[in-house]
Amino acid sequence: MQKLSLNRHKLFIAISAASLSFVANGALAQVETDPTIPSAPAIDAPVLEEMLVTGRQQSGAQSLVQERMEDAFAAELMGSDQIARTGDTTVAAALTRVTGVTLNQGKYVYVRGLGERYASVQLNGAQVPSPELTRNVLPLDVIPASIVDSLKIQKSYSPDLPGHFGGGNVDIRTKSVPDEFVFDLTIGTGTNTNNDDDLTYPGGGKASGLPKSIDSALDTYQGRIDIGGIRRILSTEVDNSVTPEQAQESILINRDLALSINRDIGIREDKASPDQNGAVALGNSWDISDDWTLGGILNWSQKTEWRNKDQETKGVGSPDTTYSSIKRSTEDVKELVSVGAGIKFQDMHHVEASYMKIGNETDEAAITYAHDSNNTLADGNQRVTYQTRFQDRELEVTQAMGKHSFDQLSNSTRGILDVDWFYSDSAVKTNIPGASTIAGDNTVDPATGEILATRISSSSSAQFAYLNLQDDVRSYGWNAKLPLTFDNAELTFSGGYSYNDKSREYYGYTALIDVGGGDYLLGTPGDVFTDSNINNLDNAFELTMSRGFGTESYIAGQITDAFYGMFDANFNDVWRFTAGARYEDYRTAVLPVDLLDYTGITIQKLIEDLAKEDQNYASQDDGWLPSAALTFFNDGFMGSESFQLRLSYAQTVVRPDLRELSDVIYIDPELNMRVQGNPSLVISTLDHFDLRGEWYFDGGNNLTATLFYKDITDPIEQKLNPGSDTDIVMGFYNAVSGEVYGVELEGLLNLDYGLFLSGNLTLSDSEIVSPEGQGFTNATRQMTGQSPYVLNMQLGYDSDNGKHGAAVSYNIADEKVYFAALETGHDDAFEQPFSSLDFTYSYYPTEQLTFKAKLRNLLDEDREISQTNSAGKNVTILTQEVGTSMSLDISYSF
Repeated sequence: MQKLSLNRHKLFIAISAASLSFVANGALAQVETDPTIPSAPAIDAPVLEEMLVTGRQQSGAQSLVQERMEDAFAAELMGSDQIARTGDTTVAAALTRVTGVTLNQGKYVYVRGLGERYASVQLNGAQVPSPELTRNVLPLDVIPASIVDSLKIQKSYSPDLPGHFGGGNVDIRTKSVPDEFVFDLTIGTGTNTNNDDDLTYPGGGKASGLPKSIDSALDTYQGRIDIGGIRRILSTEVDNSVTPEQAQESILINRDLALSINRDIGIREDKASPDQNGAVALGNSWDISDDWTLGGILNWSQKTEWRNKDQETKGVGSPDTTYSSIKRSTEDVKELVSVGAGIKFQDMHHVEASYMKIGNETDEAAITYAHDSNNTLADGNQRVTYQTRFQDRELEVTQAMGKHSFDQLSNSTRGILDVDWFYSDSAVKTNIPGASTIAGDNTVDPATGEILATRISSSSSAQFAYLNLQDDVRSYGWNAKLPLTFDNAELTFSGGYSYNDKSREYYGYTALIDVGGGDYLLGTPGDVFTDSNINNLDNAFELTMSRGFGTESYIAGQITDAFYGMFDANFNDVWRFTAGARYEDYRTAVLPVDLLDYTGITIQKLIEDLAKEDQNYASQDDGWLPSAALTFFNDGFMGSESFQLRLSYAQTVVRPDLRELSDVIYIDPELNMRVQGNPSLVISTLDHFDLRGEWYFDGGNNLTATLFYKDITDPIEQKLNPGSDTDIVMGFYNAVSGEVYGVELEGLLNLDYGLFLSGNLTLSDSEIVSPEGQGFTNATRQMTGQSPYVLNMQLGYDSDNGKHGAAVSYNIADEKVYFAALETGHDDAFEQPFSSLDFTYSYYPTEQLTFKAKLRNLLDEDREISQTNSAGKNVTILTQEVGTSMSLDISYSF
């Protein structure tokens, strides 16, 4: 059982205190001799700079350090130079290098151990929708690093940010209009050690959605296209009886509709193709006059990857009899096109507009071979499931923004008024035009496991799913800032307004082909679901529409109005006090839609339910969210050029997403698990406390240590809904309370011979208290997704002549709760530590040409989730292969 004890808390506090002491003593031992510190040893000061290095990265470093120093609230920044050094090709991969940040499934950001629902992601300061069916936050693996100017990860809340703030806010700031001519061209290739033989199927990428004939038939036959439903419409009798001719016509109509479904899904093995990628950036600026400058930039990138994601699963209760082997292959294509233009007047006014389109197509084929108590290897029986899934996701973002400085009213006391504004209109479309699931039975050799015969199961129907999701998000706002200067103080007032509305339509159909029974079921899906077999009226095929789980649809909307005010007072560069508050008015509604109900009964019931006081379809929440920070400056402390000690407090909320509020079951495409929403979820409230020390040394070098604590009321957690070992459905619930706290340490050390060593470490702990009497194995436990430690290390090299660069990067996060178990005697499930060792080498034969080689997951680690059962046995319930990836890129820059 994962119980937290007082001793464990004491141990954690002791480790934190010892770690901070070590950092302080280490920094003191490494600084240059300072006459104000008599005991300081006379040795050279190493470079201790957060995510900044010398050589090719130095150019963009200082502006980020300056922004970090001037920010009243704790934040981490990563520039494009740092991202280039590690060789990370996506925003997701780049964020794994940031202190206290981990990724779930390689794309969803966790900040300070809080899951992705506690993190908010913005694009150039604006909110954008997520194309994920199972996630609220934008999957960061779809955004290429090539368009990123910098990443800002703010961990302490400030009133100018959205009130939905948990672990932190990630702002992806894309490259703006260049100051000079830019032309970059990159091509590359790669592979993975798991890419031996991929699974594929003829219909991959050809699915076109719910057939038009079925869509029309649903209207004609009032939502029922099974044989009985068709007969009901064809009948002219009061008792719905039909003539023999009408009965035969009903069967023929049903078979014709079944034939319209894309059944070209015979899965086969094929040789894997190598990865391929390319990118182009073209931009320039022109001086129209002495005061006016016009510029533009164009980006295009494309990347195609083929990956095998084979899995092994075991039932926690009976792992020796309930287990499966899953062979999965995916083809993933990502493409981006963006264009931007800007105009600048002197240094006082700057306006930009941009358009970005990101496309992501994923084609997947999987075969599951499973055994359970009714299908044992000893008896020569095996269950087999064939799955295909094509998903097309598209994100379009149109943005306009401006920055303006007005000095007309400035004087010796009143400074320049700065105003910035933004407008963003974004839309996401997620389309699954065809996903099939077909079950069968294998006869196998008990001695060797060799498959002797395959038969499509007559006890289940072949499923063909069609899903459409569209999100539209519109947001706009402005900020203003006015500084005032007095003899002993500088005072800055700021404020702003923002508006955000979001609408969603989610529609899902599942067509079922009942197969009956007979010898025509012998073979794989490609053998059985042929035109000739379905046309044969002696075979008992029948098309129906599912009304069960996973077929629900809904429409939803959110509106958030917000404004804030803040002041920042600096007293003689010794004390700085910043405080403010944000007011938000939040409204949301999620309304279920039954696409197969043509009677109006569902709509009438919805109207009646909305009139009830305890309805949970629509809700409204408003309130003030305060924030304050106190900073102490002591230049020269411990030999530093500048020292800051920051103490901050804030109160925020985390609201459940529309997906989590909808009573709809989704398939998590990464782990192939089902996820169900919960309309009864309520908003979580958080209190944040941070204490952060920052040492800045000569040359921009710095050292940082942070203590943080978060107290959460009604935290949203993930759990395992009731089911069996082979029927896993994940769900959400509100715990009673939660807390997470820890320490973050980070720094960088320059070594001899062009080597440098950088790293960061996060030590944290957490506690969740779940409601009593709801069947949880552990009512008090560790928070879902929180790792007791996260370590990032990097050993880098820059040659003296600037022609060679290399970096070895290591990342590991300790085990974390994957889901909370119900009271079956089994413990909670834990995702095991994943040690990622990566290597990047860059060769610069000329100033324009770059060769870059990358190796990922050199330790060939697998992703594992384990759970201890009621007998005390630790069972690895899921193992997913990751493999070692290799790539080579060639870049030319003019």
